[in-house]
Amino acid sequence: MTITKAGASTRLSPVSSRDLLARVLDEPALVEAVRHLPAAALAGLVNRVGLEDAGEIVALATPEQLTSVLDADIWQSDRPGADEALDAERFAVWIEVLLESGAALAADKIVELPEELVTHALAQHVLVLDMDELGQELAELEEEEVDQVEKALDSSLCQEIDQYRVVSRRHDGWDAIITLLVELDSRHTRYARRLLERLCAASTTQIDDAGGLVDALNDAEMLASDAAADRDDRRARQGYVAPSDARSFLALAKKLGPEQVLAEKDRDPTTRAYLRELDRTPPAPVPAEARPLLSLVEAALPKPKSSAKRGKQLPSKAGGGEGAFSQAMRELAEIDPAAHARELEVLAFLLNVVATSESGGGKQVDPVAAALRVTETCDRGLEYVVSARKAPGNRAAIAAKLVAEIGVDRLFRIGHHVGAKPATRS
Repeated sequence: MTITKAGASTRLSPVSSRDLLARVLDEPALVEAVRHLPAAALAGLVNRVGLEDAGEIVALATPEQLTSVLDADIWQSDRPGADEALDAERFAVWIEVLLESGAALAADKIVELPEELVTHALAQHVLVLDMDELGQELAELEEEEVDQVEKALDSSLCQEIDQYRVVSRRHDGWDAIITLLVELDSRHTRYARRLLERLCAASTTQIDDAGGLVDALNDAEMLASDAAADRDDRRARQGYVAPSDARSFLALAKKLGPEQVLAEKDRDPTTRAYLRELDRTPPAPVPAEARPLLSLVEAALPKPKSSAKRGKQLPSKAGGGEGAFSQAMRELAEIDPAAHARELEVLAFLLNVVATSESGGGKQVDPVAAALRVTETCDRGLEYVVSARKAPGNRAAIAAKLVAEIGVDRLFRIGHHVGAKPATRS
């Protein structure tokens, strides 16, 4: 999960999902504006309307919009902080929705998506067997083994495409998947052959690992690491933090004591990687013709649970009042704007670490609550460092300089360590 900045917008009266869909589809200007919506707004529109009813809206999405929405929608974790895995059933629903606008359009949309994502998603639904290789392998088996393989194949849905036999691994979504593959073979032949070849290679590996075709038909693990890494790279550029990176950062914070952290000459590897991969290109402004639709979508989406103000001001402490860390950041903005901007990027990383570590299993993390946890942790870290250094002078100015010198990430790590082990002073 990622917490992103939200600009001010005028909220209109709430709009029902049915009225929202009708208004978008009935007004030509709004239909054209769909392609100019930010991906997050398009995802909100699809969720508000309901994916099963959003076929006409999805058909209008650009490849970049569709990739971003899929990255957020079809990957799920079953518990807080766990790595996300692709939801094969949800992917099948997306294919069915795309097919509502025609097989040709669905095929055209699929070839524009990241190939790793498509391969991994389809591998959850099918095994792809080379007919010639399968015949050779069956010829080398005992009669009893051949019977077992043939019975397994006979009990599965199958479709031949060129020299390949596509075998179902799950019945849900089979009609949509095979319709898509056949259309790809007809409309985008080179792409389809490459895709089937990759799926066949993956199926062969899985069959070998499973100990045979019969067992492989019941084994759902394939291509997950490549697709997940590809998705993580895309989302890292947008500022997302992978669950594995969040766990690594928090584990390091627990392991190393304050003095060890202060002795480090650079930020930790996870923070450095986040800052290195972050795409700082300013988002393109929403075109004037898309603004009415954006306002309509925002009016239809549920309001956040917390009504706390967003912006440059950090949230107040749980007990009320501004904490030392928030004061230091405000002071730093006055005396060193460049350092303040740099540490705000790190602060965004920490917010996402906390949110990612607590999300999962359908649980939604309140961004304001996550921000409070981050500021309270940084408060503890800053208090530790200020007390340890006992530097004379204006306390707010000293704290601001320490934030710039040490970095928000290390203050958080110190505060996290102190909070986890209050009696330990390393």
